[in-house]
Amino acid sequence: MLKKILVVLAILALCVGPATALVGVGVLMNPAANASCGPGSSLTVGPIPDELEVTTRDGETFTLNKKQLTHAATIITVGGQTDGVDVRGVTIALMAALTESVLRQLSNTGVYPESGDYPNDGNGSDNDSLGLFQMRPQAGWGTVAELMDTTYQARAFYGGPSGPNFPSPRGMLDIPGWQSMDMGEVAQAVEVSAFPERYQNYQPVAEAILAALTVPAPSGTGGGTGSVPETSRILFPLPEGTWTKTSDWGYRSDPFTGETTYHAGTDYAAADGTPIYAAADGRVVWSEFNGGYGGLIIIEHTVQGEAVRSVYAHMWEHGIHVREGQTVTAGTHIGDVGSSGRSTGAHLHFEIRPGSTGTESIDADQWLIDHGAAEPDGTSTPGPGCAPAGTTTPAAEFTGDGTEMVDDPTGTSGQITARTAHMVVQTRNAFADTGWACYSPRPGTRSDHPLGRACDVTVGNQIGHYPTSEQVAYGWQVTEWLQANAEPLGISYLIWQGTIWSPAQADEGWRHYTGGGMHDPGDVTGGHFDHIHISVKDG
Repeated sequence: MLKKILVVLAILALCVGPATALVGVGVLMNPAANASCGPGSSLTVGPIPDELEVTTRDGETFTLNKKQLTHAATIITVGGQTDGVDVRGVTIALMAALTESVLRQLSNTGVYPESGDYPNDGNGSDNDSLGLFQMRPQAGWGTVAELMDTTYQARAFYGGPSGPNFPSPRGMLDIPGWQSMDMGEVAQAVEVSAFPERYQNYQPVAEAILAALTVPAPSGTGGGTGSVPETSRILFPLPEGTWTKTSDWGYRSDPFTGETTYHAGTDYAAADGTPIYAAADGRVVWSEFNGGYGGLIIIEHTVQGEAVRSVYAHMWEHGIHVREGQTVTAGTHIGDVGSSGRSTGAHLHFEIRPGSTGTESIDADQWLIDHGAAEPDGTSTPGPGCAPAGTTTPAAEFTGDGTEMVDDPTGTSGQITARTAHMVVQTRNAFADTGWACYSPRPGTRSDHPLGRACDVTVGNQIGHYPTSEQVAYGWQVTEWLQANAEPLGISYLIWQGTIWSPAQADEGWRHYTGGGMHDPGDVTGGHFDHIHISVKDG
């Protein structure tokens, strides 16, 4: 509890205390950051009603069912996770989905017979359009499989640097000046419909949905998580073809003692480092070591209106990729298979526990079957060692005097070494959607920042706030590129997501970060969960 209080106080100090170079990373140097300290959209979905009566602008009244409202909850949740999207932006997205499909995930078997094999709410026939937003594969919005995924459709509509189609087809965030445009015109600009006036008609419906589904965002970091959105889908927690079930839920012979004992979960053997995925949309309520479980992640979900918790155990410390309070979607890469705690070999121990407190577990394997869990194909949101390359452009090698001091190009009014400045220019050219701050005095510390040999980098988030899963993935793209170009850039070490990497110990991969005697590794900033630290060598 004390650690949680200190984390809150540290974040509060960053929000209201005196400006520092580190705060400048998120607020001054990052064009995507909000001016306020809080997140851009404080939207939390509460319990979803069975139905909602709504009225359009032209006076038509109709009733939305729970399935349609669940799709609306997905659009709201994804909007709340997307940097730059505010309540107005979510309203626009709802207006578009209402106009295009009346919030139905539509297949189109006349053009794509395989679309009927995916979960859907009926069959459409508008050109080759699919899903909530009636997006067209032939227009480049995505594959049939992608567009039959409601979360993907919502991300594609919002667009922006973290969207799946950036920069084209354009999502809402890619429309210049969308914030000052009429909301119907914004929806039209994304959808490119032949009937632009239709979208304004659904604005009061979208506003009624937001009023009915959202609740005030939960405060604090301890205890329960408050209401979480109804999940959009259920997924198996390991990639297809990577696992073998080795132990069922229930009574069994204990592998250590041979005695008959109760086994609270299901074990799936898989190679060490195999990605583990969130089984459903939800919020992380635990992400640290816990006795015999070893590395443990617990996520709270809402499934068919009921609270349920999924439990993932035995990750190594470096194999835990989410933090308490983080919102995830089904398929988010939350960790990697390990063998920590009371374990005889690399495997995932998976539990399902109904309710939002410490209830008894049920048969997790049967629960997945009963809910039609699909097996991921291994392309979900990545973590360390799995992120797709952000760029293949190699860095130019530094030439010159590496100790020469030059003005810091990140605007701190200090000076950094010429080698560090070279690294900044090269990395910024490869990853434009990053925020930077390098020089910082930091008296009384052993930091590389006052020596001009270190920079802190954000990836679309603000300092003091955990990045979204998409931003974390982007951060891993940046760090993997830095690893690949460590020699020409003179990289000394990198710190990101509670782990540290250095060329000198490259064979050990990413190691657990302990804080170096200067930082609290459990803090969002001290543990470098909200920024990448880059140090370059002297000379």
